[in-house]
Amino acid sequence: MDIFADVRRLCYVVTKGFFELYNFKHSFGKDRRLVKKEMQKLPKEGIGRDLFIILNGPSLKRQDLLSLKGKDLMFVNRGFMHPLYKQLQPKYHVFVDPKLASGVWPLNWLEQIFEMCPDIRIILPVQWHNMDHFAKYKDDKRVFWLYWGIPCYINGVSSGCFSYAILQGFQNIFFTGFDANSCAFDMIKSSESHFYGADPELADMNSSQHISALYTTSLQLIDLQEFSKYCKKRKINIYNLTDGGLLDMFIRRDFNDPYNVEKEITIPKGVID
Repeated sequence: MDIFADVRRLCYVVTKGFFELYNFKHSFGKDRRLVKKEMQKLPKEGIGRDLFIILNGPSLKRQDLLSLKGKDLMFVNRGFMHPLYKQLQPKYHVFVDPKLASGVWPLNWLEQIFEMCPDIRIILPVQWHNMDHFAKYKDDKRVFWLYWGIPCYINGVSSGCFSYAILQGFQNIFFTGFDANSCAFDMIKSSESHFYGADPELADMNSSQHISALYTTSLQLIDLQEFSKYCKKRKINIYNLTDGGLLDMFIRRDFNDPYNVEKEITIPKGVID
């Protein structure tokens, strides 16, 4: 009996239960129901299409994103700072981090994104819809208020990306730049935690904050294993194109040849069983 494994599992179950209760509690507001109905009326944009999710890990510096030009691309958070962002004209951009709602991140990031990509759809959590901070975007047709979440609650913006992709029925979901070990780079104050460098708001983290980050990372990895099982059972195709990294719970494909099945690395036996 591995008591530490049992404790980790219990911590994960409790944390996941908290998020499920939170989502359940906030699903009954009248405004929330109305927004959900409006979003449900929109056509599902992913039917028969593939989505490429571009996260912000340092591996992006080793990948030529221009090879994805013309495909349905989804960026996140500071991803609009990528030098190729405007040229690539992504179709989607996702924010779910409370730092945008609290003002730690400037709201004018949204305007910068719209200026570079006028036809983009920005995806925000429905929990923010009634906040004064987002009043000017409440009825903005360029904004999708994400009202549904997959059973992958602890992975922040990547959870939001996967939720939208599955909700919209995308046929194949590819992702790259997943920074699953970013907290290790933050601990040694390395600039390699993201493609643009380190997050400035994390520069002065103390030991207690690092402990919290490491704990959260361990839960996130368990969460991704559970999500992989969820997708496998429902025949949802998700492929990891990240150069390196920790995520062995997803089938890996070559970023430069993502449709070549012969090059794919399958999930090691026992990883998600």
